[in-house]
Amino acid sequence: MRANTPTTPDPLLVDRREAARLLGVSPGTIDNMRTRGELLSVKIAARRLFDVADLRRFIDGRKGVAR
Repeated sequence: MRANTPTTPDPLLVDRREAARLLGVSPGTIDNMRTRGELLSVKIAARRLFDVADLRRFIDGRKGVAR
């Protein structure tokens, strides 16, 4: 029988460095993508954060896109 162990839930929002790490790009690229409207963000206090679900949708939307 498995003991009840507390788990840390996955974050809902991440900062630009973590968003960059998740997408495999630089934080500057995240800034450019946000400025161009390619990535949505949320500003809470002085922090600009990115919804992990939005990052996943961005990835899904780019699948199969050739440039």
